[in-house]
Amino acid sequence: MSTRTLAYWLALVDRLVERGFTGALDEHGVTRMQWRILTALGDGPASAEQLDASLADLPAYDDDATTAEQLSELVESGWVSADGAYRLTERGETARSHIVEAVATLRATLLTGITEDEEAATIALLERMARNLGWDA
Repeated sequence: MSTRTLAYWLALVDRLVERGFTGALDEHGVTRMQWRILTALGDGPASAEQLDASLADLPAYDDDATTAEQLSELVESGWVSADGAYRLTERGETARSHIVEAVATLRATLLTGITEDEEAATIALLERMARNLGWDA
């Protein structure tokens, strides 16, 4: 058994996942907020207010600009159109699809050798720990 603490392993895994996720996004030239917007628009067109509401529960990151600023960049890049409601363009859908594949590859690497039951048990345990520390979402 390892002599390292739970906090050590949680922090290490968090840093490694973050590094992999950031690398996948950087490779495709998008920020975390832009990825969130592309993911939300993958479900269909949305207004700025609907996007804000769908993204509100996600944790903030220091490098995130506002949804409006990020949407503006995505429109400028030709990945999102802004005619009435925001929607993915063909270019945006292609980019989103490539990023989905990169994130899926990262997830598969993370879970190599871990059964579905082990994953579910780990998630349940981490959620309980978060609630023990006051998280109530």
